[in-house]
Amino acid sequence: MLALLLLLVVSQVPAVPGEGTLVSFCKQGRLTACQELAKINPEKAAEIQDALAKAALRLEALRSAEEAAQEEEASESTEASANAEASEEPPDCKGQDHHIISRPIAEQLEQHEALRGLYKPRDKRFVAKAKDKESHCGYQEWHRDVDKEVVEWLKREAKATPEQFMKFLRQIYNRPKMRERFPHGF
Repeated sequence: MLALLLLLVVSQVPAVPGEGTLVSFCKQGRLTACQELAKINPEKAAEIQDALAKAALRLEALRSAEEAAQEEEASESTEASANAEASEEPPDCKGQDHHIISRPIAEQLEQHEALRGLYKPRDKRFVAKAKDKESHCGYQEWHRDVDKEVVEWLKREAKATPEQFMKFLRQIYNRPKMRERFPHGF
């Protein structure tokens, strides 16, 4: 019996300094620990469960955004192939890669209530190929204007979902002047 008890104690995940075992186990999502913690310290249990719920929502939003991006990429790939055949523009343009999630946008996203943690600067999932060097070369004025517009939108739309954010970006990159720069869109 003592060996079994010793094995049980040794195999437990250590608590964070200053936290009890129940708090640590509840943070790991163990239901029984959360139930016991709720009996002892209902405020702490509610705080942890709220944090777990927010983390789960963020994870779901990230999965949803990735799925939407994959679906959009697949449909855009088909559309790009059709457009490449219809246009004289070769599919492998000579312009720079344009990172739609620029540093100013990423910084605003990190402050955003609903989109925090879902995007990073120069995110490889959000790149558009410029038609030529003149269309995109460095951080041009049009680029700063687009970044400013997106940052302002993020400030206004504090509860925006990843789907709404993607829709807004696609609206920008489907404008005629943007399609001139990025024939294959975003």
